Amino acid sequence: MPAEDTVFYVLYDKYMFWSILVAIFTFGWLFTAMLRYRDGVEPDTTGIDHIEVGAFPVDRHNTKLEAMFYILPTILVVWLTVLALGSNTAVWNPDTEDSFEIQINAYQWYFEFEYTEPLTWEDTGTGIDVDWSPTTGLLSINFANGSNADTIEVKYTTDEGVDKTEYNVSGMQEFQQGEAFWLTKHSQHIKVFDADGVLVHTWEHIPVNHKLITPSDPMIVPCDELIDASMNSKGIEGDDRNVGVQHAFWVPEWGMKEDFVPGLEAGTTLYFMPDDAGTFPIRCAEYCGLQHSVMTGEVKVVARDNQTCEADTGVKKSESDSSNNYDGGEM
Repeated sequence: MPAEDTVFYVLYDKYMFWSILVAIFTFGWLFTAMLRYRDGVEPDTTGIDHIEVGAFPVDRHNTKLEAMFYILPTILVVWLTVLALGSNTAVWNPDTEDSFEIQINAYQWYFEFEYTEPLTWEDTGTGIDVDWSPTTGLLSINFANGSNADTIEVKYTTDEGVDKTEYNVSGMQEFQQGEAFWLTKHSQHIKVFDADGVLVHTWEHIPVNHKLITPSDPMIVPCDELIDASMNSKGIEGDDRNVGVQHAFWVPEWGMKEDFVPGLEAGTTLYFMPDDAGTFPIRCAEYCGLQHSVMTGEVKVVARDNQTCEADTGVKKSESDSSNNYDGGEM
């Protein structure tokens, strides 16, 4: 969701259109009147179009024209107000019944993302498809023709501990593993690498209460869903990671920011709906101490397992590449 895809960016375009239209009419009439009725121009002696400089023509006026000068601007202002209020409603009062909820905690000097509901996601468009059943534990991976998959890393957690194994799949069309065991209450992932060790495909299950911490971990959210992010900076009793300073969660490419306010019991809430898969930078926009500049992270927008990020969210998308992968560099 680049900034040009957001509700307020679209609103800006609408305001700019009407502003240019009004400016053309207003300044066009202004300069016409200045040239036509400037001092030194011979007055019209016929009286049909006579204007005396410095005098208001009280004896001759056009009631309909004067009323139009009041009515049309009023209609325009009301229309622009409706547009603005509609955008505010869409952003600050959305229907959260089917939203994806996530808790964001701010500390010195990192963000912590705590999942209040599970998320299972998989890369799309890589020619690789992972099917892992939580009931049978059967793991099946299909590789399309031309796939450059060489090795896969399978990590799954049981009540006894973590098991991470690697398999060589070079030249395979399908890989199956019946011994792998998937518990939905634990974090699981499958990563596919090419012969050079470059990650080419990821499948991951994030369980409830799982935590990701910046800068090493990105915040992972599903696309085409309303995200209900609760901001907490009040601290927890006995938790010395929070010293009561203010932070601000800022995604500059989305043009959105929300403050973490210490002592605010209910915290703050941020709603957004990402419509494009990709990785976007996170910054802290509130000075929070000596290492404020290193309080960075990323938000990764992904497609849920067996879904894509092609739904129409109602906001016009840009023509440019929407992946916006961040390489180092507020709807």
